[in-house]
Amino acid sequence: MKKFAFQIGSGMLAIGLLVSGWSGTPPWPGAQAQAQAHASGQLSAKQVQKPEVGQPVNITLKGKPLKQQGLQGKEGVLVPLEMIRKDLKIPVKYDKSSNTYTLKRQNVVVQLQPGETGAKAIVDGSTQILPYEWKVVDGNPYVSVKVLSDNLGYTTQWNEAGTALNLTPHRLNDIKISTRNLEKVIPEASIKIQYPQVSDLKSKQAEEKINTLLQSRAETFMQNSLKEAKKNQPSPNGSPYEYLGNYTVTYNRGGLLSILEQTYAYTGGAHGISVREGLTFRLSDGKLLTLDEILRANPNFRSIVDPSIAKQLQQTEGYFGGFKTIGNNPDYYLKDNGVVIFFQLYDYLPYVFGFPEFYFSFPELGIKSK
Repeated sequence: MKKFAFQIGSGMLAIGLLVSGWSGTPPWPGAQAQAQAHASGQLSAKQVQKPEVGQPVNITLKGKPLKQQGLQGKEGVLVPLEMIRKDLKIPVKYDKSSNTYTLKRQNVVVQLQPGETGAKAIVDGSTQILPYEWKVVDGNPYVSVKVLSDNLGYTTQWNEAGTALNLTPHRLNDIKISTRNLEKVIPEASIKIQYPQVSDLKSKQAEEKINTLLQSRAETFMQNSLKEAKKNQPSPNGSPYEYLGNYTVTYNRGGLLSILEQTYAYTGGAHGISVREGLTFRLSDGKLLTLDEILRANPNFRSIVDPSIAKQLQQTEGYFGGFKTIGNNPDYYLKDNGVVIFFQLYDYLPYVFGFPEFYFSFPELGIKSK
């Protein structure tokens, strides 16, 4: 059986889904496969042979070699925290009492708490469900390079020879993102929701527009969960219902903000059901943008996207069939230097495969980088 990780254009993409208050096994399908790709560095269009686990990896910053090297981990490239602090000039503070490393770039704060399964990450107050790969070598801690590319505005790409991983920093939007929590426990169910709020936008009208929508979505999920729990109890196995919601910021630069939201509902039975939605805002006016608006420079982008997705689905064992086009308003979010188009559970593949995701770089879509 083929592993469900699609390799399109400039790299392999698999994003970890997020659920607040999680510990243990992630409550959604395909999490292990997603975790394996979670820490991989972005590849160039010409795929390179990655080093074996444990081998040193040369790191460059905007093409210039750094003195310190990374390591090839089990899931991708690991970089030393000392390199992040010294060479990238990103403050790294360690709190011994909580065993927490705090990294900050512009207004983004990442807290890393290493454990047996990796480093749990809390980004601007939002608990990220999949831990980052973590390793200590001769007393020096190393973490997945995806901490930089997922959260701190860096893109990663192997050089043409495949001998060095290049880091390119991008300026983040000069805004702040904070996490709000909604929680309710009743005899029938427990509900925990984390959702974002933005501040320091130049346009207060745009700021209010974005925040009102994000808050409304969280409150609606809370209301619907309460209603469902009270109406449909008892569950088939007699256990209380569980509802979870969380988010991750996948893109935060160039006047655009892209957020991936996920909700999860367990109402008895073998497993729960998760739903995802990508929200991409234009910060100047708070407008929620469609994929066609993002890619308006190439209105024929479907002629590139549709055949690529169809081919990958057809090569995956268990494919239900039926895919022809992404349609008029597909689910998507921005990531790295491109877009991720995704589908919901059961759309085209069995539950165990999780959410099918396809990454397309802006250049391969004929679009200037954002």
